[in-house]
Amino acid sequence: MFRLNGYLSKLVVLSIVGCIFSSTSTAQKAYNSSKAHKASKTPKLSEANIYQESKKNPSASILPDFSYAGYHYGEDKLPNITKNVLNVLNFGVKPNVKEDQTQAVQALIDKLGKQGGGVVFFPKGKYYFNLDSNNKQHLAINYSNVVLRGEGSSEQGTILYNGNDLAQFQVSPWLSPAFIQTSLNLQHTLTFWGIDYPDSVQLTKAISTNAGVASDTIQKATIVAQITQAAEKGQRNIQLSNTNKLHAGSVILIGMFNTTKDGNLIKDILQPIEAFETYETAALEAGKMASPSFQSLVEVEAVLPNNFIRLKQPLRRNISLIYRPVVALAPMLMGIGIENLRLESNWDGNYCHHGCDKTDPKQGKIMDYGYTGINLCRATHSWIKDVSFHNFTNPVYILDSRNCTVTSLDISGFDAHSGIKIYSHASDNLISNIRFHNNFTHVLSGEGCAYGNVFTDIVYTPVSKKLGYFDFHGFSDRRFSPSSQNLFENIIGLQQVNSGGAPNYMPQTATNNVWWNIELGKNPIDNKEFFYCWAWDNKEYSKKSLTEHYKQYPKSILVGVFGNEYKTTINGKEGDMDTPWIYAEQMNQGKVWPISLYQAQLERRLKKK
Repeated sequence: MFRLNGYLSKLVVLSIVGCIFSSTSTAQKAYNSSKAHKASKTPKLSEANIYQESKKNPSASILPDFSYAGYHYGEDKLPNITKNVLNVLNFGVKPNVKEDQTQAVQALIDKLGKQGGGVVFFPKGKYYFNLDSNNKQHLAINYSNVVLRGEGSSEQGTILYNGNDLAQFQVSPWLSPAFIQTSLNLQHTLTFWGIDYPDSVQLTKAISTNAGVASDTIQKATIVAQITQAAEKGQRNIQLSNTNKLHAGSVILIGMFNTTKDGNLIKDILQPIEAFETYETAALEAGKMASPSFQSLVEVEAVLPNNFIRLKQPLRRNISLIYRPVVALAPMLMGIGIENLRLESNWDGNYCHHGCDKTDPKQGKIMDYGYTGINLCRATHSWIKDVSFHNFTNPVYILDSRNCTVTSLDISGFDAHSGIKIYSHASDNLISNIRFHNNFTHVLSGEGCAYGNVFTDIVYTPVSKKLGYFDFHGFSDRRFSPSSQNLFENIIGLQQVNSGGAPNYMPQTATNNVWWNIELGKNPIDNKEFFYCWAWDNKEYSKKSLTEHYKQYPKSILVGVFGNEYKTTINGKEGDMDTPWIYAEQMNQGKVWPISLYQAQLERRLKKK
């Protein structure tokens, strides 16, 4: 049925998961209409072999299940909150006047939060924030069920204007506050959060890179139980030493530690890599430091008898008692929404990656991290929808959050640093229907223990005509491991996976990241390899040939990756392959069925419920 009529199937899926394309703007309706018209004319496509096999035996397949991504696992539409709506004009907030409204709006956010939630509504107009360079401020959402809503994301709608950078210079500038940031009451911006080393006295020296100084400390997730019984990929029930601190709806971190000096867990996570380069210190030290390299953010569906819990979704990998598995608490805010707004800043657009030649170091930090638009931090079942961003160095971070939907974004302005980033423990988030009109050094980016995220229906058409890249930054912190099992599908205009990040945090990814129906942009001329690693282009770190760069992305899966101007290669080859390192199907031949892997998997799961 799904293969016989793609258009009708797509309409069925969209009716189930309306949160994916939730814009009601005229432009969005026109776009959706054009998509439907094109879909009706799409010729019959062959079903991907890897998808066929995954349907027969999901737990044995290397193809991950992405159907749990997004707000309430794709099972509910994004809500339209109508209760407790506060119009900012009734509380002294002034549009179209160049006066700082930060404190007045923050007071309304906090007022609603203390009342249990509601909507801060901004009628059309331009509202100014963070205007005092000697007293920089931003908007913080520290309560669940708080929604910021405007009256349209166009230049004629509601504009929130950020007047100054928010860069922090001394430590972790990449974690600088965003213009709108959630959960600062749970997590500050100076260090990462997660499970710590088992013996904190083993801390090594802070790392200094061109991007700034990384602290050697972490905000510790509280471990509350040990996992007492091994579990296999695909299972949902886990036995613990106790369930005293857990309940249905608890978000937890499942952690596993390296238990041998040579790093048994990190080698398992990064197989088939067997040895690490001398500069790959995060991987090399994982065994010596007993690093908690696997950290997976999941939700508890139920607490069962005999100290069992049932997870909302199946395990992504086996849990072995060899790795001393634990469960830690991960308090979250939920029900946060940011919608129908246009965000602008006063950034002047002077940009070079990590600073221009002879640039003052502080100015370099501002170029990279000074203007982040929204950071969804420690949020679950939350959303950003119908928002445009103009002149931000980093429009969207999703940091340590899960099951958030980010949809219908329009991104424009000066070329800048990072477009949309899944960060640290970001898991099972859905990023859909995004339009890029400017270039970012890292257009779509992932770093740390980011698992199960879906990027779908994204078009990159920068005014500058610069090449655009997928990016992975490796470990992020020495306690973590690189990102795995993320899906990029139905994306037009990007050229290759061209990753940055410090050499000490390589390799760039862990296993089973998927690129599905990717229509590549213009001919890159110099390098047609799909996978590339910046650090390996520097003789200080490696003399690897271009054709070996794909080994920084072990067990990647490519299906329906093609270019209209050129043929991309992996290890110098244009065709399909199935090796311990790479799975590639329908390379340079056009799209496959299903058009959307995410939607097909979601439809199958919902039919089984």
